[in-house]
Amino acid sequence: MRYKSTFTIMVVATLLVSIVPVYSSGNQNNTGIEEEDPTSINNLTKSYAEQINLFCKNDMHCPVMALDNLDETMSRQTVLGTFSDLVALYDKTGYDCHHKAHHLGVWLYGYATNLKEALSYATLLCGGAILHGIFQNYFMTEHDVRNVDKDQIKITDLCPISQDNIKWLHERDCIHGIGHGLVILYNYNTTAAVDRCNQFAPQWAQSACSRGIFMENNIRFIETGESNFDKNDIYFPCNRTVEKFAPQCYYYHPMYLLERNDYNYTETFSQCDNISPSEFAKYCYQGVGRKLSSLVYTNTEQAIAGCYLGSQSKYHNDCWIGTLRSALKADAKPDIGFKFCNLSSPDFKAGCYEIVGMWIKMFYPNKQEWERECAKASDIDYVNNCINATPEALTSITAFEPI
Repeated sequence: MRYKSTFTIMVVATLLVSIVPVYSSGNQNNTGIEEEDPTSINNLTKSYAEQINLFCKNDMHCPVMALDNLDETMSRQTVLGTFSDLVALYDKTGYDCHHKAHHLGVWLYGYATNLKEALSYATLLCGGAILHGIFQNYFMTEHDVRNVDKDQIKITDLCPISQDNIKWLHERDCIHGIGHGLVILYNYNTTAAVDRCNQFAPQWAQSACSRGIFMENNIRFIETGESNFDKNDIYFPCNRTVEKFAPQCYYYHPMYLLERNDYNYTETFSQCDNISPSEFAKYCYQGVGRKLSSLVYTNTEQAIAGCYLGSQSKYHNDCWIGTLRSALKADAKPDIGFKFCNLSSPDFKAGCYEIVGMWIKMFYPNKQEWERECAKASDIDYVNNCINATPEALTSITAFEPI
């Protein structure tokens, strides 16, 4: 996918050539231009990434134009190195980089033109969004360019699935990315797209796939005002989704509700309260909590207080669970979780530290390391809750799903 803007491309081109690359001495190619010194490439790509980040700011299309421009003069190794450094740089800014990374993932597959290679450059930075963008482009390329019938495109062998290691976040994000691609492939017919998720055997994989579908459906509405929604039925398509996928739909539905309500959280919580059957309301509260997670980095107290806007106190914990899990998933470090737990409601603290403990156990292999990380909690009364968090809970489809 190529983004065109003549003025921006000219400015980006000027920006990039203003950086003086480091070359090896006496090593020229047939154009007379000295080739890049591999020992200096890391510094070079970091420099390009910093300049692109500084210039493009919040423009989501600008970075991919800059990478395309760089490709005209620099080696493939430098372009892909700049891409990786740029994603790492964006990730340091926190939750904001998720949508930027979607666009970069679309670009990556278009540049690599090979799914295996593109996936090799995808990480969990920016909430795994690179994986999501890769599959958006992959499915459209298979269907539109290679003329493969959409119903015949195989999906179950695109990501590695290990039954013995289902807590590995990369697998969930990869399959979640397939969901992002499927709903585009089926022209935002969520019913047809989510039916394909049944082809995955594990329940957690079906869940991750369906989440990608419903998330992308909401993203398109926010970006274009169009998608698979019904202006006369605020609960559609969730109230027409098969029961096993309805929780995943309602989890993302607050994106749509908040946009309709001009980000009036009180009104949105009220609409969550009126969901029928009522058993799905808690997932809507979790989804509102997910939207509040972007505040955790700048104003944790405000993020926590936001859940109190919901009139159903029995769902406040669900809201905080959505906030905490999303913040952990986006930041990938337990520090933000400890800060959240320290300031949270006394009734939620024990469960809060258990969630952070489960997160820690996903990254550290032995008890000594768990204890070391959990000991960083400022609430010493809850360190054991962190250490003794039940790892089996990670096999639940509700634990640390893609954001």
